Amino acid sequence: MTSSLSVWLQTALDFVFPAECGYCQHFVGDDRVLIFCKTCWSRIVLISEPVCPQCGKPFDSSVVRQHAPHRCGACRTSPPFFDFAFAPAHYDGVLKEAILQFKFHQKPGLGRPLAHLLLGQIPPDLALQDYEVILPVPLHKSRQKQRGYNQAAILARHLARPYHLELMPHNLIRTRDTHAQSLLQGSQERQTNVKNAFHLRSPEAIRDRRVILVDDVLTTGATVNECAKTLKNAGARTVCVLTVSRV
Repeated sequence: MTSSLSVWLQTALDFVFPAECGYCQHFVGDDRVLIFCKTCWSRIVLISEPVCPQCGKPFDSSVVRQHAPHRCGACRTSPPFFDFAFAPAHYDGVLKEAILQFKFHQKPGLGRPLAHLLLGQIPPDLALQDYEVILPVPLHKSRQKQRGYNQAAILARHLARPYHLELMPHNLIRTRDTHAQSLLQGSQERQTNVKNAFHLRSPEAIRDRRVILVDDVLTTGATVNECAKTLKNAGARTVCVLTVSRV
């Protein structure tokens, strides 16, 4: 049995047979979001405003909150290549477990509820209806072969439909097998790891267009920023980053 077929078969079995909640381990039955009970799913911690209008980082200081909206210190000191970034929730609790299951434990079916979580929280001022193209952050071909799918591409497919966006799942590629960012310490090490690691097969398809870039988690932003640099160098007019969560 091929890895892709086994992945989708496991997803089908998750739907058919009742199981324990993947987070609290209580019986799920029919009242669930795939492998999680709805009670746990309802406890996802959403990010509240004010946030940095460019990178989406929430402001913690009460003093800063009084003077929002303004860009955070990191965006003022070293402006990212992307124009906006949005994530609806914190990478914690059941959402963290869902993303780990989605990425590393053969649960591609979680892409739908995760995308729906994101779609349900997108602020109107992002004006996604004005965008034209959507791309996932790519995996290196060796890692995608091992995993059987690219989780960011699954999210991008679900996000493309309601906004009638042109989905380009294979235009942006990762040219070398970089180390997993989660294993690296600090933003500088992460930036070095992904520097010049991305390439567009058809840059003309991006030129002068508004582009959405999709990933699952935003941590330091090094990966999406390097992707955005590649897109901007190809002439993208605007790059908006969408992730399900942020650290």
